[in-house]
Amino acid sequence: MVESKSVKKRSVGRPKKNKALQQLRVQTWFNAVAEASGKTAYELEKEFAPSTVDRENFNKQRARLWEKYRLGKTMPTIKEKKGGRKGIAQLVEEKYPGTIHWLTDEFFDLANMEKEITMKFVREVFESLPLEIRKHIILENANSSTLFWRKQLISESAFYEGLVRNPSPYGFIALLALLREALICQNEPSFHTIKKMLIKIEDEDIKHGPIRSGIFTKIILTPILVLY
Repeated sequence: MVESKSVKKRSVGRPKKNKALQQLRVQTWFNAVAEASGKTAYELEKEFAPSTVDRENFNKQRARLWEKYRLGKTMPTIKEKKGGRKGIAQLVEEKYPGTIHWLTDEFFDLANMEKEITMKFVREVFESLPLEIRKHIILENANSSTLFWRKQLISESAFYEGLVRNPSPYGFIALLALLREALICQNEPSFHTIKKMLIKIEDEDIKHGPIRSGIFTKIILTPILVLY
């Protein structure tokens, strides 16, 4: 009779935070705000400083919070504070709509290789992509109830190269989703193709909108990808 081995139970609790990923999340948010406003960290801090701050002596009184946001060292508050005062991210969103989602978007989960990702989540990411990218991945007439919705294996290197050169953040997001799909489906050829694209992004320090994809890849993905 085979002796049964005890299985070590996983501890229940909050998952360990990926500090490097959180830093990049904040930097991406700052970049999005800077691009939308056309302002520097100093100018943004002055714009959103409390009314109690003396504008004439602002350089001496400022807390330099926005410099910390630029470096990703401090997470801006999102929820309302006690007394109903809005968080800085909410105030910024009112002035520059569409920026707050960089602090809350689940896209960053794609880059967290320690986090388990389902095919359902990957599909949702694919469906959120612009048509110019989505049409290469999802069948034209597919909908949420379609069982077989995925196009056949993408083999055109031009498509992947296009994602690398795409100036919008969706190019990088699509590559991350395709990478996670390759791992879920155990598609080794696709994995290595996408890996080459990510290495190219790092080597050339490519950016996709507010996402500094080259730095993103170097800090988060490369240490893991080099193992395979």
